[in-house]
Amino acid sequence: MGKYLDKFKGGAGKVKEKVKEVTYEPGAVDDADFPDEDDSGEDNSYLDNPNDYYGNGDDVGIQPSQKPESFHHFILENQYKDLERSIRGFKDVLNKETQQWDIKRKDEHCFTDEEAEDILRTAQSHLATDVKLGYISKEAFPLMMDTIYKELAFLFESIAEYRYGRYNKFKKGTKELIEVDYEKQYKMKIMNQKIFLELFTRVQANYSRAIQGQENKLTHQSVKGQESLQNTEERYGRDRGYN
Repeated sequence: MGKYLDKFKGGAGKVKEKVKEVTYEPGAVDDADFPDEDDSGEDNSYLDNPNDYYGNGDDVGIQPSQKPESFHHFILENQYKDLERSIRGFKDVLNKETQQWDIKRKDEHCFTDEEAEDILRTAQSHLATDVKLGYISKEAFPLMMDTIYKELAFLFESIAEYRYGRYNKFKKGTKELIEVDYEKQYKMKIMNQKIFLELFTRVQANYSRAIQGQENKLTHQSVKGQESLQNTEERYGRDRGYN
């Protein structure tokens, strides 16, 4: 999978050569993947009322948010919210009128909602608390990381290699290719690789806490310490009652 990272190296002058080889033929994907000739490739209609757009999970292949008033629901744990926003293409923008931070969608993003959801469901399994509470031997850790790296790289590479033709220009209402947008595809691939590295780094850190069961041991020690402190306080309280 080292070839995956190598594909993103090189200057902007080689954009056409780097991207040309991954442009798919018309008809290789569903009609929904082909934008109109006057379309930028991004559906920004939901920005007028994002709550309505995200309120219906069937439209974007995700579960409806638990709170109707929220902009979007998150599935990763709190410490990974920044990663999830990066994958979904969201950013915090200061509202000058209310002086509050609002969540907004980036104008251009390398993943559709469905693709982001697929990535997040995979990430969820690798970033779960259960992972760091397990036991991984020092010998098995490198092999496990290599396997996970290949799994994640395949997912990201599949999107970059076979779906970024959606940024090309097609004749309205048809699959007739008008122009191959090499620069847009290259830009999306760079963003794709950046998020891939962010995710794999966090996954590796989470698994590393399970080496030789160190997190499990520390958790048990912490629990025992809390129980010991609680018992001491209870005994101290009883002793004071007899005075």
